[in-house]
Amino acid sequence: MAKKLQIDFSGVPKEIRKGGGKKLPEADYAWKIVSSEISRKEGSTSRYIRWQLSVAKGQFKGGTRSYITSLKPEALFNLRNLIHAATGKNVAGKAMAFDREKLYGKIVGGSISNEERDGKTYNDLVAVFPVDELSDEEEEDDDEEEEVEEEDDDEDLEEVDVDEL
Repeated sequence: MAKKLQIDFSGVPKEIRKGGGKKLPEADYAWKIVSSEISRKEGSTSRYIRWQLSVAKGQFKGGTRSYITSLKPEALFNLRNLIHAATGKNVAGKAMAFDREKLYGKIVGGSISNEERDGKTYNDLVAVFPVDELSDEEEEDDDEEEEVEEEDDDEDLEEVDVDEL
């Protein structure tokens, strides 16, 4: 007979106790990067990082989703986008030692989409972006109008010092 484990969950934050697997409406949310793990698909040599993110505010605070960033060279754009969303740094064109834990606690914007696959509907986190690109309806209630300047996307990216990550 297996020995029972004594586990004390009293220190688990409330947002995790809510049960993060609930379906979220299709929308953009602010997400907190909580953790990650490097994995490999069974029978494959390809590795990926499975990130755990939690809705950071609002009605659905605490809802969680995984976000996958492949480590295949042709798919590194997703990891680059996550790093940019979390830090504002442009790592494109650089070779670097990357510490995943430096992104923990960072807030990013991200989109939930309902996608149909194999006859089932999946409620997935499909894209990430800098949180300042997230429109916040509560902030839009302010009487002041904010002037928006159009800029070339490349101008917004800050060059990264690889030692910073």
